[in-house]
Amino acid sequence: MKISYVVTLVTILFTLSVSSCSKKSDDIAPAPTQDTVDFKVNVDGQAYTPDYAYALATFPGANGYFAIYGLDSKTSDVVALALPSTATEGTYLLSNVNIGILTINKEDFATVNGGTGSITITKKTDKYMTGTFSFTAYDASGTKKRALTEGSFNVNIR
Repeated sequence: MKISYVVTLVTILFTLSVSSCSKKSDDIAPAPTQDTVDFKVNVDGQAYTPDYAYALATFPGANGYFAIYGLDSKTSDVVALALPSTATEGTYLLSNVNIGILTINKEDFATVNGGTGSITITKKTDKYMTGTFSFTAYDASGTKKRALTEGSFNVNIR
């Protein structure tokens, strides 16, 4: 009886794990009205071009916000921009309300630690958004600084 229970449980877990491993084509595929998905920025003068770029309609853990991400899946480095979900086309200052975030080489930097910058959304639809950004971000101690310049994005919203 115990063996059949364990076998059934393992079968269910295996089926769930295999079915959850499929790659979503909408992670990087452009929306029909976009030319290409793109996200790039210079971090301290060095080009950062992640292999995944997208926007989430809701920012995890922050109700009322959405976020634009550029993620390097090989290094887990990420640049994220979080804005209130009410943000439309226009320019917004980045600080401690509208937030710019950088995780690079396992170090975290953010505008909430004293940095500043701006993001301009040039086009926003239900399916995608485009724009530019730049900001400075500090680590939690406020002593290490990163400069993100010449940033641009053209991402799907999911």
